[in-house]
Amino acid sequence: MNSITIFCICDIKIKLLRYNRYVSALIKNISAKRWPCILLIILVGAIAYHNCLANEMFWDDDDFINHNRFIRDFHYWPLWFSQNLVAGSYLVSNYWRPLLLTVFAIEWHFWQNWVYGWHAVSIGAHILAAITLYFFLNRLFAWNLLALLTALLFVVHPVHNEAVVYVNSMGDSLATIFVLSSLLAYTRFRQSSKPAWASRSYWLSLLLLGLGLLSKETAFVLIGLLPLTDFLLLSKAKSFWARSLQVFNAAWPFVGVGGIYIALRATVLNFSNSFNFYNENNAFTSHLSVRLMTFFKAMVQYTGFLFFPYQLRVERQLPWGQSLLEWDVLLGGLIVGLMLFCAFKYWKTKPWISFGLGWFFIAIAPASNVLVPINAVIYEHFLYMPMIGIALIVVHLSLDWAQKHNTIPTLLKIFSVIIIIFCAVNIHRNLDWRTSIGFYEQLITYRPDDYRVINNLGMEYANNGFHDKALKTYLKAIALDPNNPVAYHNIAGTYRDTGHIDLAIQNFNKAITLNPNFIFTYRSLADLYWKLGKYQECRECLLQILRIDPSDENTRRALQEVNARLNP
Repeated sequence: MNSITIFCICDIKIKLLRYNRYVSALIKNISAKRWPCILLIILVGAIAYHNCLANEMFWDDDDFINHNRFIRDFHYWPLWFSQNLVAGSYLVSNYWRPLLLTVFAIEWHFWQNWVYGWHAVSIGAHILAAITLYFFLNRLFAWNLLALLTALLFVVHPVHNEAVVYVNSMGDSLATIFVLSSLLAYTRFRQSSKPAWASRSYWLSLLLLGLGLLSKETAFVLIGLLPLTDFLLLSKAKSFWARSLQVFNAAWPFVGVGGIYIALRATVLNFSNSFNFYNENNAFTSHLSVRLMTFFKAMVQYTGFLFFPYQLRVERQLPWGQSLLEWDVLLGGLIVGLMLFCAFKYWKTKPWISFGLGWFFIAIAPASNVLVPINAVIYEHFLYMPMIGIALIVVHLSLDWAQKHNTIPTLLKIFSVIIIIFCAVNIHRNLDWRTSIGFYEQLITYRPDDYRVINNLGMEYANNGFHDKALKTYLKAIALDPNNPVAYHNIAGTYRDTGHIDLAIQNFNKAITLNPNFIFTYRSLADLYWKLGKYQECRECLLQILRIDPSDENTRRALQEVNARLNP
């Protein structure tokens, strides 16, 4: 063994020793009183969502996962970073989430269609977000009970059910993990008194911002949350301007990364219309006042979701706000006004109140429609990150009151009851997502004229062999939106499966007329013409598929077989 080999072996041993010391120090740093807290968060989260493991995957899970060819082959990985999230399903969206696609691709190669694995990872991501929240608040306030109770409320609150049980929504958990981890690292940097350039925690915080933006667009809120945290709770400067300057000197690289991200979304990553999801001008997109009044209306319902999580569901209807005299616009405006008043009033005396309220408004901003009109006015999962600010205030106020009156044990009993109730609500809500047919049949009672819900219900009827119900449902969907090709494609499939070939071809052609790039219809028609022995028509459909997707090798092989039949 020569001297170089001996030197390399010794160097490796030294590095391993250093690594082992680092890991040991990290484990030791998690004090004994924190391990039970972490285990309690895991236990409560597991109890709340354990019975969703067998749930089917449907609706947006189809576009994001089940039909997304990008996640099934790692050769597509460059397209994860250059195409929109559902391009692998031949669709166009405003979503760009390459890291989420990466996670889905890894999962696909582990689980494929095994729903237990998909749901387990989704639950695990949500629990990890809660644990990260616990560490962040513990580091920020040095108050273990405050951090624990807030994290427990976060992990079990029923308003998060949609973001956890609906697998494609895992971007919420993933982005939140990176945002909270970035804030945790930044807090460590501020508390260490090291200059930014010499702090590993600072550079780690900046890196985590990038990972968050690759996970989901909402991670952009870190650009606001980080200065908010620094200004109110970390800066030691006394005057307003001194604090502002100190925060700016440390936060400007984060703002710079955010500016680069916006520039990319406005140019090379602008797949549809990054700053107007409606992709048209209407009263909502053209008038800030309408969007603001609509946000006030939404705030009334958000308040209900947070404090009285009853009858939670997706696809809620909320008409745009038209006048300040509408009762819910007026009430929502009063709620927002009161919150802003408290935020400005207490920033010196009780900065944690201003922090919690500021956190809510910054985190809800991307989904508020005030800045950018998005694809929905209100969704429960829009509260995934914003509710942290409200939960923090509620827990802090409760603990302050309990300490003042010496009733901490009573408060803990009350919180235990709330946790148990929220667990029960989640367990019951998980069953709403158990089967696709049951989900849509329940949802349609709230949305009887929603094209998307009705069409999807028809698809599930067809997939389960209920062809009569499927036909009736598709006809209703077509009546609601006669210019949408999807229902024509779907009803054509049912006609084909029930032996009505002429009606099938007629409706397939109608779908293509409405959307000449509807690749799924060309595939269905090509398969049907092949079975009917109409090889020329089959060839034309295959050529259209290759026009839309030149990389489809299966279609190329099918075209060779058709050409062989046409030219024996």
